[in-house]
Amino acid sequence: MTTRIPVTILSGYLGAGKTTIINRVLAGPLGQGLAVLVNDFGAINVDAALVRQRGRDVVELNNGCVCCTIGDDLGETLTAIAARPERPARVLIEASGVAEPARIAMSAGHWPGYKLNAVLVAADAETIRRRASDRFVGQLVRSQLDSADIVLLTKTDRIEPDATDATETWLHGRRKGTWVERTAGGRVATNVLFSNISGPIGDKMSPSTGSGFVTRNWQPRGPVDITALKAVLDARPDNVHRAKGFVTDAATGYSVLVQCDGARTSLTAQQGEDGIVVIAVGEPATLDTFCTRLDRTCLRSTL
Repeated sequence: MTTRIPVTILSGYLGAGKTTIINRVLAGPLGQGLAVLVNDFGAINVDAALVRQRGRDVVELNNGCVCCTIGDDLGETLTAIAARPERPARVLIEASGVAEPARIAMSAGHWPGYKLNAVLVAADAETIRRRASDRFVGQLVRSQLDSADIVLLTKTDRIEPDATDATETWLHGRRKGTWVERTAGGRVATNVLFSNISGPIGDKMSPSTGSGFVTRNWQPRGPVDITALKAVLDARPDNVHRAKGFVTDAATGYSVLVQCDGARTSLTAQQGEDGIVVIAVGEPATLDTFCTRLDRTCLRSTL
């Protein structure tokens, strides 16, 4: 009888640090016999030195890890992975930041040839309490937390220890028996990342939230004023919860990775195709106005 492949679900709201965790897994020794399923490769920084083969949907790494895009049908992807000549020893699925991890766990955990190990939910120590009480996305964020076998309290190096303690106490208080693991820089211990502790999958289910997300793809019409861009992003409306993509710096001609999560904006030199995906909740008009402001302000000195 063929051994079922254990599956770990990694979830968490937009900007919680899932990509950082995945990148550490891909670059480290945990890749032996691992298949990582992600929403797209654009957010994953696979070092060229690690890449052995790149196909349309699969990246094979020299350390034995396989990284795959999740297509329209998760089941088809799982079937294809299990049918590979060398079956993975385990699978790690990164859920979208606006996904219900319990529903993914229900599908993957019951898929032929697989079994659910655990649902891990990344929670940004800086913003999780605010997100959980947000009138638009609070229900989704709380549902994600309630689905967790382990809550990974991320970015604990960015706030004071007392604030981290208070957030961990809050997590324990809202759900008895919650396992909270503090992390920084995407470092998660092997025994945590691949724990085999999941309870009944059905217990994780909750009603669909319908939080009203709206997205826009801001495509700059040329190089941008990086200083002006950061100023606009730093002053973004409260309902703009995530922005991520690439622009070309007008001053240097270099490509820059732009990321906004929580209250922070980071700009890092990194190659990529121009375009920023912006995600907000509530009225689409607010997001349209914000993107118009990006056009008028950030392109002003380059048009």
